[in-house]
Amino acid sequence: MKHLKLYLLLVTTLSFLTCERDDLCPETTPTTPSFVIDFYNNNAQDSRKNVVDIYVIGQDNEEVLTGYNLENVNQLILPLRSDQDSTTFNITSNTVLDDDGNITSGNTDILTITYARKDVYVSRACGYKTTFENVVATIDGGTDGNWVIFTEAANDNLIIEDDTTTHYFFYH
Repeated sequence: MKHLKLYLLLVTTLSFLTCERDDLCPETTPTTPSFVIDFYNNNAQDSRKNVVDIYVIGQDNEEVLTGYNLENVNQLILPLRSDQDSTTFNITSNTVLDDDGNITSGNTDILTITYARKDVYVSRACGYKTTFENVVATIDGGTDGNWVIFTEAANDNLIIEDDTTTHYFFYH
């Protein structure tokens, strides 16, 4: 038994010594970026403005996005699908829910983000990440009308390579 413990200790030690730096993906390594939206006041376009009681659900996904369940926010950070060329969200402002979690009132806009996907090699340990090119965001207010009045891309031919900067400005 003593020899088995010594053998296991030796094997464990050698396995750590043989790891190369590229075998572990550091947490600081950028991965597939999210879509960043900043909200501004449509009447004073230099002023940030909170969306009151925002409620965000991705289409084809019944779960409310974490951090966007009746919160007051002036920025959204939304994950984009890397298996399709578009992602769609239902974004409701001034949301009121019943006891079962169903929306009883509020104004829902449908946000569709279209893009071309590009897989980029990061490293052996981290694999690939997806970047998004020619990104366009469109808003459909449905029957209750848009609460987002105007959208503006941060730049022409928008490419999303990281989620440290704003990609779109929404005015409401």
